[in-house]
Amino acid sequence: MSQSKQSHPHALVTGGAGFIGSHVVDALIGAGWRVTVIDDLSSGKRQNIHPAATFLKMDVRDQRASQWIIKQKPDAVLHFAAQISVTRSIKDPVADAETNIRASIWLMDAAAKAHVKRFIFAGTGGALCDETVPLPAKEHHVADPMSPYAIAKRAIELYGDFYRREYSLPFTSLRFANVYGPRQNALGEAGVIAIFVQAMLTNCPVAVNGTGKQTRDYVYVADVADAVMHALSNDMAMGVFHVGTGKETSVSDLFKRLAIITKYRKKAKKGPADTNAPARSSLDASLFTSITGWRPRTKLADGLKLTVLEAQAQQKMKNRICIYPFKKN
Repeated sequence: MSQSKQSHPHALVTGGAGFIGSHVVDALIGAGWRVTVIDDLSSGKRQNIHPAATFLKMDVRDQRASQWIIKQKPDAVLHFAAQISVTRSIKDPVADAETNIRASIWLMDAAAKAHVKRFIFAGTGGALCDETVPLPAKEHHVADPMSPYAIAKRAIELYGDFYRREYSLPFTSLRFANVYGPRQNALGEAGVIAIFVQAMLTNCPVAVNGTGKQTRDYVYVADVADAVMHALSNDMAMGVFHVGTGKETSVSDLFKRLAIITKYRKKAKKGPADTNAPARSSLDASLFTSITGWRPRTKLADGLKLTVLEAQAQQKMKNRICIYPFKKN
């Protein structure tokens, strides 16, 4: 290993080819970190990974991931790999627990043995805090988890607290609100913004589920990556913290905003209500702000425009036809 490499801190990012994880990798490399990405590419994309990062195609359930931590002893482990579908967790709770709970415990155990300086976990706020608690919800306002996905996220936090107390693992859970922005997958069970943008840009029908009055706290992905960097650089940021804007936006309002940006002319179709999702959700990040100084910098109007611009650029790339010149014989 060269002296230059030794002088830079080393981070392992699981799920670093995914939506949020890849933005965190970009932020780390921009701040001078060496980064290794572990991802099985089941939902992430190889092209999302920063070219300066080292990539290991591996499932976090594979014991080799834990063994890598023990052997390489990175300065930080940032755990973003997960089974992210609430619907899938309800249909197969065992598989969800295998991926989200068991694999996370293996990683925490390995990190403790390797004396990792920081372990940051991608938690969830929206799945744990809903309209049954005062909004915007503070960290101690935890509702009963409504799905195996949310149960797993809360269980990992409790295991993290255990490893922090018993094995001195510097564990932090950042409970993100509804994250949106470039690289979010519009296929399958994804964020409503990504789904709406994809449909509107291709002039396809858009369904607003339920009444459309249900609200979420939308936080831009670059602000989330910035929050991770703030947590990573502050030794006081241990435990559980909310990362959101504290503002509620309804699905109907989102539809109207995006329709204006994309010049979408069709009316929204009515879809079925999601009985497994809370009607309202927003997070109070004041505790995290008081400790780290982090604040969300991107207004929703600006973030939506940036998201649409990136989606339009990607669409042009897909539609581009390359014509190769050739010589006549």
